[in-house]
Amino acid sequence: MTYLEFLILFIGIPLFAISFWAYKKQCLDQKNITGIGLMCVIALVYTTPWDNYLIMENIWSYPTGVVFATIGYVPIEEYGFMVMQTMLAGVLWSLVSSKINVSGLTPSGKGILVSLIPGFVGAYCLSHESGTYAGLILVWAFPPLALQWGLGARALLSSAKMWMPLWVGFTLYLCLADAFAISDGIWTITSTTRSGIEIMGILPIEEALFFALTNLFVLQGLCLWETWRNKG
Repeated sequence: MTYLEFLILFIGIPLFAISFWAYKKQCLDQKNITGIGLMCVIALVYTTPWDNYLIMENIWSYPTGVVFATIGYVPIEEYGFMVMQTMLAGVLWSLVSSKINVSGLTPSGKGILVSLIPGFVGAYCLSHESGTYAGLILVWAFPPLALQWGLGARALLSSAKMWMPLWVGFTLYLCLADAFAISDGIWTITSTTRSGIEIMGILPIEEALFFALTNLFVLQGLCLWETWRNKG
């Protein structure tokens, strides 16, 4: 299977189906569409340099013949994955967004302090070769977490019961899809720069961490967008 076929099957078809469902339920209003578009732009801009670095350093790679072309070091399909994952998380969010009644953002120093934990853990992981991938994920994740938790920890906590099931469910789905991609040889995670801990004997735990954090960024970002829009 090529990367494009994987993308269509595991992301494209579910995105189309859930978008159609959300449209029929009249959940995709202008506010949600704008928020999803904003998250897509942020995801693409923030992830692109980091992803290029991972491939350049051979932390993950892909075999010849499974991708159409690359921009920089990254396959075109990977850019599509960044955007489509964000879109799918956003459309799922739209199904529950009307239940978010929090308004106004309250800065939180405690939120910023808590976000330092993954940053410090990531820095420690980078001191060991086997912790390279996990360390890069956690250090890369620190700025968005600090921004989101520092900007609206109260809003995120008070609305968590609405979006956390989406976060858990979508993360599990992407982990299963990723495990398939790895087992099918669509991409490879280099063994020397990861811990060796695997879920189901296939999925590196670092990949699960990556999907958990990226989905968290999107859902929290949309929650804060909704909260900010409700301020009036």
